[in-house]
Amino acid sequence: MNYMRSPVSKPIPLPNAPEATRSCSDLLADFLRLKISANTRRNYSKAIADFCRRTDDSEVSERLLSQFLSLQQPEAVYQVLHYRQLLIEAKLAPSTINVRLSALKSFVDYARQAEQCSFNLADVTCLKVESYGDTTGIAVARFKEMLQIPDRSTIKGIRDYAILRLLWDNALRRNEICSLDGGDFDKSGRLSILGKGKIQKSHIDLSPATTSAIEQWLAARDDCRKEDPLFTSLDRRSKGHRLDGSTIYRLVREFSEAAGIDKIVSPHRIRHSAITAYLDASDGNIRAAQGLSRHTNLNTLTRYDDNRHKYQAIATNTLADLV
Repeated sequence: MNYMRSPVSKPIPLPNAPEATRSCSDLLADFLRLKISANTRRNYSKAIADFCRRTDDSEVSERLLSQFLSLQQPEAVYQVLHYRQLLIEAKLAPSTINVRLSALKSFVDYARQAEQCSFNLADVTCLKVESYGDTTGIAVARFKEMLQIPDRSTIKGIRDYAILRLLWDNALRRNEICSLDGGDFDKSGRLSILGKGKIQKSHIDLSPATTSAIEQWLAARDDCRKEDPLFTSLDRRSKGHRLDGSTIYRLVREFSEAAGIDKIVSPHRIRHSAITAYLDASDGNIRAAQGLSRHTNLNTLTRYDDNRHKYQAIATNTLADLV
């Protein structure tokens, strides 16, 4: 996809910052604390650090933040447009660019409300992103093969099996799994999860197989308090720490490759696969699939159903037969 490039070549030099009434480093820390999701905090922190590296070739510092926030409106917009151009030239995904721009715009809005800067970035637009349409996944039989890979005679295998069941049976996102605490699991077969973009946890029902898998993992740990992470790392360096999303991604890739699956399988592709498999098994029960996926917009699930029926291929072949 081609994007219109900004007529920006070099960043303007940052001025010497005036005396600040409040530490800009503290301002940034307060801003990040407002982000409910740990994943959002992490992404926004990385975005602001990336902005500093690309525009000033330095790490985040009080000096650099003060200089940036002291810019006037035209210079600030110019600076961020230049940053956007650098991201485009680095061939980052439009969605990644937009997250980084959104982080900057949100931070500036917060600073302006705190009377620490006088400009806004409303004129800096994000890139147009095509709606995600690839909801294809892997066949049920292939996921069954993945489920056989974890060695359930080991504590790692018990943990990984429980994670795979949550990814499939409940179509959970990996960050939803990472944020689980011991107290979120109820042996009656319920789980409290913090859904995407939510500030309050909600209850979901577990299958007997997933309930049993989590119980086996907790029994193997034998040390999980309510406030402890439900799933923890078993590596020597980080043993006992909360499992992160990259670890779940790696174990999914490891099991899919061990099962001989050629397609790149990620936790989100398992989610797509589970939703599509349910639509197949239920003859397209969109309403129940919405409960499973927790998608607010039914149009999102319509894309799953369209891909399942291959409507575009049917239309194409019909037109071809006409001539």
